[in-house]
Amino acid sequence: MPAHPRRRALVLKIALGLAGLGAASWIALACTDDPHRRTTAEQARGGGGACAALPGELPSPTCDSSENKCESRVGCVIDEARCGSKSTCLPIGDNKGKDVQNFRIRRLKIATPEALAGELIQNTVVTLNIDLAEKSCGELGKGLFTWLLQVDRKNNTLVTGGAPPPTDAIGEGFCFARFLLGGTKVEPITSKVVFDGDVFRSTEPQKVKIPIFTSQDIGSVILLPITDVRVDGVTISDDGNCIGHLNEVALDEKCFDDSLCSKWQTSGSLGGYITLEEADEVKIRDLNNKSLCSFLAGESDKCARDGAGKILFKGDYCSTDKKAGSCADSVWLAATFAASAAKVFDGQGKVPGCSGIATGEDAGTDGGKDSGADAADAADGG
Repeated sequence: MPAHPRRRALVLKIALGLAGLGAASWIALACTDDPHRRTTAEQARGGGGACAALPGELPSPTCDSSENKCESRVGCVIDEARCGSKSTCLPIGDNKGKDVQNFRIRRLKIATPEALAGELIQNTVVTLNIDLAEKSCGELGKGLFTWLLQVDRKNNTLVTGGAPPPTDAIGEGFCFARFLLGGTKVEPITSKVVFDGDVFRSTEPQKVKIPIFTSQDIGSVILLPITDVRVDGVTISDDGNCIGHLNEVALDEKCFDDSLCSKWQTSGSLGGYITLEEADEVKIRDLNNKSLCSFLAGESDKCARDGAGKILFKGDYCSTDKKAGSCADSVWLAATFAASAAKVFDGQGKVPGCSGIATGEDAGTDGGKDSGADAADAADGG
C-alpha cells in the first residue's frame, strides 16, 4: 500500500536533510507543510520526553511522551473481523488458553539514544516500517520491520527475534528469521523469564541481532546488534492477546495518527547496548550507506577515528563494566512497546529468510546445517 502522501513528503525531506543539510535546515523543511506532524524543534532533537531513560536503565513500561491531547475525532473505519478487536489491541492471532503465546510488536517507542528518540526518526523510520500496509486495520505502514515475542508461560521462557516481511501477515502470520548474512548468523534468542501474576521480566540478558528490512528482498536487511537485551514490566492481558492496547481516538478519518495523542498505550519496556564499533558497521542504506555510528555522532559516512584507529565519538555506556559513561564505547538503547497476538509458524523449508540459508554476500553457501537443529525452538506453540 502506498505511504500516506504527507508521510512520503516527510520521508523525502528527512532523507535529504540527513544526507547533507544541517539539523536546523532539515527540521525546518520537515515541519513546514505537514499539519499532522506538528513536531517541535525539541521533539525533533529527541530525548524521549516523559519516556526518557538514563544509560543502563529502562523507561516506565506505560510512560507516554505524547502531548496527551486526545480530543474526540472522527476515527477511521477498522474491519474487526479481519483485524481483531479495536477495543483491545487488534490481535491478529489468538493466544487464549495457550501455554505458548505469540506476539508481534505493534509500536516501539524509543526513549534513548537522543538521536533516535525524536519524533521524526520515530515516525518515519521505526513506526512507518512496523505498521502494516493494512488500512482496513487502521495502519498505513510498510510492514517491513517485525519483532516477535514468544512467551512460554509453562516453562518460563521467552523466544525473541525478528522476522522477514510476511506474504500474508493476517492469514498465515510470521516466522522467526534464520539466515546467514556476511558470515553472521541471524536467529532468535531464548532466555528465562519470571512472572508476577501476568507481568514478566527476563532474567538472562543476551545479545540479539534484530533484522530490519528495507524491502521485501531478504538481501535488503540491516542488522541491529543489541547486547545484554532485557525486557521488564511486560503485562499480558487476561485473554493472553495483548501487551498494551489500542487508543482508537488517536486516529483521524484517514487512519492517520500523530504526536498529539498516542495511538498505542505501551505495557512493556526493553533495553540493551550497542557498541560503537558494531554501530559503525550498520549501514543505513536509505542514507547512502551512512553508518549508524556516524548518524549518532552527527558525522558523514562512518565515525571519525584517531591515529590509533579508535572511534572519537563518545557513547553514554561502557560495554566492559556495564556502567554509564566510563569507557564510553557504546550507546544505550531503551524503548517501551505494545504488542498483539499474531500467528507464528515454522518457516523451515518454506520461507528463505526463516530457513537458515545464506543471503547477501553469503548467497550460494549453506547455512542450514548451523541453524536447522534449533529451528524448532521458535515453532508455533499453538
